[in-house]
Amino acid sequence: MIAGVRIGVVMAAAAVLIACGWTDAKAEGNAAGARDLDRAATLAAACAGCHGKNGNAIVGLGGRSAEEIQASLTAYHVDAGGTSVMHRIARGYSDADIRLIAAHLAAREGR
Repeated sequence: MIAGVRIGVVMAAAAVLIACGWTDAKAEGNAAGARDLDRAATLAAACAGCHGKNGNAIVGLGGRSAEEIQASLTAYHVDAGGTSVMHRIARGYSDADIRLIAAHLAAREGR
């Protein structure tokens, strides 16, 4: 009977954890999210050379939304005839990279 009670308690606890979203998939999602944050910060660090650490140098990025930054980067990325530094840099990013960079830059404090 004690073994049966223990199994019942373990199964009940597992059911509660699953119902609350505590699954391996959620843990993997959280780890992937943390990796995305790290990747976004790494990618966006290249922007500081021209745009400044706080986004207010040559062309200020401070106060711009993620959508605006993403649209600008995408425009540079797809412009096959563009020859500026921004065209060359943006072509090196994937669409996912551009979304990460835009979200990171828009979310920074002290912009």
